[in-house]
Formats: sequence, C-alpha cells, structure tokens
Amino acid sequence: MHVLQNKLGYSKRQILSWLIVISLISLGLKLYLVDFSTLPPEDTFGYTLRAFSHNNGDFTEPARKTLGWSLVISPFFKLVDSDHFIDYTNVVRILSLIVSTTSIFPMYLLARRFTNEKYSLVAAFLFAIEPHLNYNAGLGLSEPLFILVMTLSVYFILNKDSRLFCLSFLLAGMMWWIRFNGIVMLPILSLILLFNSKRSTKIIPVLLLCISIFFIVCSPMLAQRYAQYGDPLYFSQSDTLYTGEFVTVVAENTKNDSYSTSNYIHDHGIDQFIWKFVVGGLSNLGDQTIKLLYPYMIVLLPIGIFFSFRSFDQNSSYIKAIWIIILITLGSFVTYFAVVQERRLIFHLIPFFIILSIIPIQRMVEYGMSTFSFSRRQKNITLTIILLISFILAFTLTTRYQPVDVALENEKLEFAKYFLNHYEGTVVDTGDSLQTLRYVILTEKQDFRKYMTKNDDQFSKTDKLDVINLYAKSLNDFIKTSKQYNVHYLIINKNSVTKEWYPYMEDVYDGNHSYLKKVFDSADFGFKKLDVRVFKIDYAQFEKTLG
Repeated sequence: MHVLQNKLGYSKRQILSWLIVISLISLGLKLYLVDFSTLPPEDTFGYTLRAFSHNNGDFTEPARKTLGWSLVISPFFKLVDSDHFIDYTNVVRILSLIVSTTSIFPMYLLARRFTNEKYSLVAAFLFAIEPHLNYNAGLGLSEPLFILVMTLSVYFILNKDSRLFCLSFLLAGMMWWIRFNGIVMLPILSLILLFNSKRSTKIIPVLLLCISIFFIVCSPMLAQRYAQYGDPLYFSQSDTLYTGEFVTVVAENTKNDSYSTSNYIHDHGIDQFIWKFVVGGLSNLGDQTIKLLYPYMIVLLPIGIFFSFRSFDQNSSYIKAIWIIILITLGSFVTYFAVVQERRLIFHLIPFFIILSIIPIQRMVEYGMSTFSFSRRQKNITLTIILLISFILAFTLTTRYQPVDVALENEKLEFAKYFLNHYEGTVVDTGDSLQTLRYVILTEKQDFRKYMTKNDDQFSKTDKLDVINLYAKSLNDFIKTSKQYNVHYLIINKNSVTKEWYPYMEDVYDGNHSYLKKVFDSADFGFKKLDVRVFKIDYAQFEKTLG
C-alpha cells in the first residue's frame, strides 16, 4: 500500500513500532479512567441486553437505538459463563477499549491521505491522547465503533480505485446500523465522490452502484423498522423533538404525540422557530464543538482552518472533502442541539479536526517562521516540544475527569434495593437516584441471559414498580399530570435534579409543599453520599391548595 512507502526513511517496521507505542500510551490513558468494579452508564445496560436478545434469536429494533453495536458484541458473550450481569457489561467495556485503541491505525492511514509518514504519526498520536475519546472508550458505548468505521469509510473514498468507493459506501451503511445519524454519510460520500471526479459523467454509474450497496447493507434494518413501526425511517425522538423540550422524547404523557416543525411554526411563529432551532441550535452546537477542542486543538484547529484555504502540502480536493464532512455533519445537528446538547454525538468529527490541526504543526516545523527556518535538529526538537506540550495538556484534562465515586454508587445500589422491596406503584425519579434499579431487577431475577427485547417488561421491569418520566410546564401542571398517570411517589436527589427536564423541582427537596409528604430520607439511613428524599403525593391536599 502506498501509505507505507518509505519517503522519509521510515520503514514499515518502524512505522508499525511507533503505532504500537502510541497505542500503548493511549491504552494506559484509557485504563486510568476505567473502574470495572462499578456499573457502566444505563445505555451500556441496553446494549448488553440487546446482545443477549440477538443470541436468543430476537432482533427487534428499539425505537430510539439501532442494533449495530449490540450485534458486534453478541458473539463474545458466548465466550463468557457468568451469573453476574456486570461481567457481561465489562465485556462490552473491554471490546469498546479494544475498538478505540485499534482506531489509531486507521487514523494514521487517513492522515496519510493528507501528509507524510512523520506527520501522520503525529496525527495518530494526537488522536490517541484525546481525552474525550479516551474517557468515552471505557463506557462501553457505540461511539468508538462508529468512529472506527467512519475513519475507514472516508479513507476508502479518498482513493483513485473505484472498487474502494464501493467499500466506502458499504462501511457507511454499517455506520447507519451503528448509530441512526449514520445516514448522513450517504450525502457526504456522494458529494465527495462527485467533487473528486471533477463532475465527470462517467462517475454516475459508479455512484448509483455505491448508493445501491449502501441501501442493500441497510435493507434488513429498514425492513424490520417498517414491519414494527410502519415506517423504515422511524426514529422515536423525531416525533416530539420540535416541542423544544427534551423530556418530551422520553415522557410517558407524550410518547404517542407528534409535533412537527410546522406545528411549532403555527403555534409560535417563524421568527421564534428561527431563534430557537436555528440561532439557538447553532449557538449550542458551537459551544459544544469548542469544548470538544480542548485542550490542544483549541489552538491548533483555528490556525489549521486558515491554512486549509491555502494548502500546498495537501491535496486540495481532499481538504474540500474534510470540509464537506464537517459542515454537513454539524449542519445535520443544528436543530437537534437546540434541544439536546449531547457532545458525544459529534465525537466522530475529532479525526477530521485532527487532520486540520496537524497542518500548522507541519508548516511551522518544516518551513519555520517568516524570519527564520529550522535546521533538521531544530525541527525535531520543535516537534518533540509540541508533542510533549500536547501530551501534558491531554493528561492534565484526563486527570480532571472525576473518578467514579464508589461509595456513592454503592449507596445508589442500596437505595434501589430498598425502594424495590418497600414501595409499590408508579414513581417519577427527577434525577438519577434509581439508575441502578434495572440492574437490581436483573440481578434478582437471575435469568438475564434469556432476555429478549420483545419481552422487555418481564425481564428488566417489575410489576410492583413503574418508573416513568412526565412532561409538564410547572409544578402544578406536573401534579395534575401525575394524577392522570396515578403517580404515587416523587424522588428528589438534592444534588442531581435534571434541570432540563424538571426546572420547577428545585425547591421540592426542602419540603415546602404540604401536598408532598416525605416518606423516605437517606439521612435517616446513614447514607453519606446519596442525599435523596422520597415524597408521596397527596392529591386531596393538592386540590385544597388550589382552592
């Protein structure tokens, strides 16, 4: 492969050795952030359970997720024989760590499309020490696989061989399986292919073939979604997103609602729609993107963007491809980020930010400043200093990630067990106090390996408790809605009320409302970390307060 050609004295063995060293450094940073004795995020529970479901012959499509990552991890569960659910979630974490570390090699290959071996290794190094990716890698989520497949897909599209174009679109189809927003890769790759072909009509048959491959790969998923939901493109979050409130996506009282852009414009006007979903979305997206650039790309990327418009060491067509990827990807998230500011949704842009970030490094080291140039020795020293500073900054940010508070997690586990054994009825948890409840239920049932998505209720839920979310505009509105859904209890965690969902709950913990009767206080049970209270709703008293 031409990417390993020896132009600067680097042999294949030397390059491979450097990549292995870089990978080991990256793995060390990743392991520093992982605690396998604690429970992973709830999304990882979902991936784990769906993997069991696949092994049991059930490939039901969830309303808000896709099956790509769970399909990848499901065969590995057959190698494990354990009665402990956490052992399987740790398998998912380990696979995620492996995938993330392995991505360093495709990152090098992608960088070779833009620069020589030396600076491709620099790109791989910056990718390997990136704190956001290293933290995410130990959570067992789908982002590492999504990034790996996207990196390879773009690598193959930036090629002269039309056979590799087909492989690029095949991988893009896999991306749609992994995350629903992978569909954006279809217009991205199509535009790159058209631009790089200089608009030759000969590329049209190739493009049509590639698009066909993309949809062939996705067809089982689309067919299954059509069979389940009557719409091959069904995605539950799109039904209520344009209410402008994220809680409506998961709330019990809005799950059958449909609220479109036209509904919002009709109710609030086009000016409010632009302000909320365009201006607000751009603002939130810009804010999250800037935060993603810390600690070293915040300096390098702006300079790299400037140089990208005047590139001479890089293929200008390939630089345009980078801009197509970045602009279309960010553009597709504008209205979504107006409601949901989830930074990890744009993690897959990091490889392309890094590509632009190595341009100023190469310019400065290879060509010096306007008043002087570097000798070879000075070039090596300068590059070493840049990499050392980048590593120190990355390590500093890595250490700032708060380690899992084991004592707090254990108290949450004890609270979930106690709540399950002492309370019955419908409950609203306004924070994350019961986030371990699903784990407790699965552990007590001891049959999680027989889990099937279509029978979710009998495996990961209980007849005694029903934990739901509700959408409301005020506390009074919330209580009225709670009565309709026969809510018995309200859980308030002093330190983690989800303000985006329940902004009107901030003073409830203090017991300022006569119709909320405190029935549990973690302080009475000797909890040191978890500060939570449970209130029983007295609807008769609430009616009296209304007069």
